Order: sequence, then structure tokens, then C-alpha cells
Amino acid sequence: MNENKKAMLKKLSITVLSLFFIFYVSYQVYLTSFDKVETYTALEKTANNSLFTKGFFVREEEYIINSASGTVIPIAKDGKKVSSGNAVAVEFDSDDAVATYMRIQTLKAELERYIKLNSITPSSGLALEGMETAIDRTISDLVDTINAGELDNLGSYYSSVRDAITKKQLLMGENIAFQDIIDGINAELEHLEKKNVSYRSITANGSGYYIANVDGFENAYSYAEIKNILPAEVDSLLEGEKAKVPDDVMGKLVTGFKWYIVCKLEIKNIAELEPGAVVTIEFPYSSTQPLEARVEAVNVSGADTAAVVLSCNVMDEELANMRIEDIEIIFDSVSGFRVPTEAVREVDGVKGVFILRSNTVTFREINIIWSGEEYVICADDELRLYDEIITKGKDLYDGKAIN
Repeated sequence: MNENKKAMLKKLSITVLSLFFIFYVSYQVYLTSFDKVETYTALEKTANNSLFTKGFFVREEEYIINSASGTVIPIAKDGKKVSSGNAVAVEFDSDDAVATYMRIQTLKAELERYIKLNSITPSSGLALEGMETAIDRTISDLVDTINAGELDNLGSYYSSVRDAITKKQLLMGENIAFQDIIDGINAELEHLEKKNVSYRSITANGSGYYIANVDGFENAYSYAEIKNILPAEVDSLLEGEKAKVPDDVMGKLVTGFKWYIVCKLEIKNIAELEPGAVVTIEFPYSSTQPLEARVEAVNVSGADTAAVVLSCNVMDEELANMRIEDIEIIFDSVSGFRVPTEAVREVDGVKGVFILRSNTVTFREINIIWSGEEYVICADDELRLYDEIITKGKDLYDGKAIN
């Protein structure tokens, strides 16, 4: 065989092998793409039937007036219920007196803390197995506080984490010399209390919830007329400027134990907000716990919007300092299995999903009880926890085998 024929055969062989290789790879890719499916694991999910809006807090508030000329330090906690004559703040004549007083209060709180810790022993009755849960909870609260940007409260949450860890150490039998710390605090307290720091008490001029902070919105709208507020007036509250607070104001009292949140909503969204209905209010950007509120009034003005008045009688430190907040009004909640929207299919007029079980495709009818843009919530009639729901796949049918 001459050289030309050998070269030709070699080229032909290479060409055939190359074509075969390309065909083989293409065929495998075809098979892979034909049977390839993507799945989503079915998990339980709770969804809210709710509306998001901005609310303005209206309370029956009175300024606490005092002609103090020195430094004033609040001693009552915001949101605390006080009676007429109760001390809510103290006035000092010098910065040194303030510093001494504040140090004494800090030491007293620390002393109480260490005395409690010193009483814990491995046989004190505290459940060791519950301490891990307590530690996780306090760490979670600390993280939530950081995420919410409430840096003023970090100290107390950090102390809770520290104390929970210390309690676990004590329950495990670790020896910590708290008595030395207690003796040191008592010695410093004795020294400071000999200075006989003088101060004047500032008292509440009535009964109600005490709030040290004043924001200039205390008289933005009449508390007595709040149930008659109109949508345009809600806009004025949300966009209005605060008034100047008199110089002699030393805090305020919330004298009405019922307070209100007013907001403006589109009429098409308020079918479930009838007067007398009870809803849940959540605060998306705050660590404040959800609270129940009653719909007091729905005032329509024009064809598009309504002013909604919600009432509540729960008060705490965070709620006491809220004025304009983003809120979520929750009418009801539904629970079931979360299913991505793209996984929902219709077969013979029946809505359902394809599930992959042991490499076999099965079709399951679903009962959609809540719909969103990205996913739906289905009742748990047909689906099971951790079912592999097919979100992407070609030519799916009941009973198909997936390679």
C-alpha cells in the first residue's frame, strides 16, 4: 500500500472516530437533558394574609412640667405605670453628684446579679439540659437586637447571654469566686454612700404610663377625635413636622390606657377591616413582639382611600417610644406546604405537582390555600414533609421513570 493510501485511510479513520465521538457525546447530553429534573424539598410554611403600611401612634399624653435648673436623670422605666406623686426623675446640682449617683445605681444592680449567681449550685434545682436552650434564646435575642439597630439595648442583652453561660458553668460544678466580687462591690458602695449625694425628686402629676422622651408630636391630633380622622389628615400626621417642646418639659404621661395607631389604606384592600374586628400587628423593623389590636373605625373620604383606626391597651418600653412605624396588619395566617409557583401544573383540568419518589414521577393533586408571586401554600392532604417536588423537567407524566 503506497503512502498516499495510508495517509488517506488514516485521515478517514480519524474523521470517523471524531464523528462517532461527537455523536456519542451529543447523545449522552441529549439523554441527560431529556431526563434531567430539578426538585424542591417540601417544607412547612406559614403565610400571612396581611397588608403593609405606615402607622402613626396617637396617645392621650400630658407633659410633665418642672422648672429644674440642674441635671435631670430619669429613674422610672419608659412604659411603666405610675401614680400621682411617684418619683419619675431626680435632679442634681453638679456633674460629680450625677456621676456618684449613677455609679451607685450600677453597683446595686451588679450586687443583686452576683448575689443571685452566688446562690446557684449543682443541686439548686435548675435543669442543666434547659440551659442550652436558654443560651440559644439569649444569643438569638442579642442578634435580633443588633439587626434591628437598637444599640441602646445591647448592654442588657449581652448581660443575659453572659449570665446564661455562667449559670451553665455553675450547674456543671465549676467554682467561681463570686464572694470576692460581692465583697468588693459592697466596699465601693459603702465608700460612695458616705458622700451623701443630694438630689431632688421630680414626681408625676397624675396617673398613667411614664415616658421620658418627648418628640413634639404629643398634640399633633386630638385624642378625643381620633376615631373621626380622615385619610388626608393621616397624611398630614405622617408627613408633618414636630412642634417645639417647651424647655421646662421633663417627660410625659400617657393618661389614657387605650392608645391608637392610624394609617391610610386603599379601599380595595380593606374588606376584612370592619369595626370591631381583631387583627394582629407586627413590626417588621423592630424586635417588638406582635400585638392584638381592635379596628375602631374605617373612615372613607373619596373613592380610593380610607383612614383606619386601630386600638390597643398593651404598653411596654418599646411601644411607649414608637411614633411613626412600618407595620404589618395581619388578618389571618395559613399553614401548609410551600410549593414554588413554577412547580404547579395542570393535568386534565386538575392542579397539582409532580413528585420524584424512588426515581419515579408521580402526580399529586394539591389544594392551594394561599398564593404569592414566588410560591403557594398547599394544604397537607396529598403532600408529605420532605417530598421532592419537581420544579423543572421535560415531558413529565405520572409513572415516568427517571434515569
